[in-house]
Amino acid sequence: MGNTISIGIPKGSLQEATLALFSAAGWSFYGSERSLWLASSDSEVKPVLLRPQEIPLYVSKGNLDCGLSGLDWITETSCGEDLRILADLRYAKRSFGPVRWVLAVPQDAPWQKTEDLRNVAPVRVSTELKRITENWLAERGIVAEVDFSWGATEAKAPVFADAIVECTETGASLEANRLRILDTVFESTTQFFAGKQTYQKDGWKRTKLDSIALLLKSCLAADAKVSVRVHAPSSKAGALEALIPSGVSYSVWGGQREEVLIELIVAKAAARELVPVLAGHGATKIIVAELDMLCE
Repeated sequence: MGNTISIGIPKGSLQEATLALFSAAGWSFYGSERSLWLASSDSEVKPVLLRPQEIPLYVSKGNLDCGLSGLDWITETSCGEDLRILADLRYAKRSFGPVRWVLAVPQDAPWQKTEDLRNVAPVRVSTELKRITENWLAERGIVAEVDFSWGATEAKAPVFADAIVECTETGASLEANRLRILDTVFESTTQFFAGKQTYQKDGWKRTKLDSIALLLKSCLAADAKVSVRVHAPSSKAGALEALIPSGVSYSVWGGQREEVLIELIVAKAAARELVPVLAGHGATKIIVAELDMLCE
């Protein structure tokens, strides 16, 4: 196939967010719902839609050059030793933080903490994260019968299981199913990774993979920050610089008519607090702009 990179794109809950991230980085992937292989705006990148559970396995075996999946599935499939992690991409379906696999029980269950399950032998647990759950419970001295769930895990308790281990961002779905969380079993973020052998032995692919990782990270970094450009009289420059939070780098340029331009990049939340303060201390014009990419 010449110089091409095959990349596994997670199908399902992460699909939309992943395709949007690649689009922001300059790659458009598109295709029909019935086709696993997608068309690409970059002839050197061949994307394929797969379940996130499968992607670490296929990359570790060399069937794919690289892919994106959660740290949870890398750990669950025991593929980590054969993978080279290129980027920790903190995004999920709805947020930019880690997702949690939690141990949950029915709201009216008698157990108030994880240790209470030691009194049930065995406790029936339903989950898709079977291996990690078994190890986690065993480490805490809980005798458990862990069954693999083929979906709709929240509905398994209390009839088919005493407890479940399920992935959540907000906990809203668990609450809607009258479940309450006892503990966090595993925290996971999306990883961009390559096969270790591919990365080590193929110089062209290594360069391409590093470029993809850099651009994806830069897009996520940019999403959390904004550029702030402050125009002010030269006489106010010192006072305005003193208001900039410590640790934030900035640049100052002299302008026309004894004016200065101060430019900085800050988190969106920080900009919300900073802009009114700068406006109240002599700034004549403040421009806040979204960033497309930020490589720091």
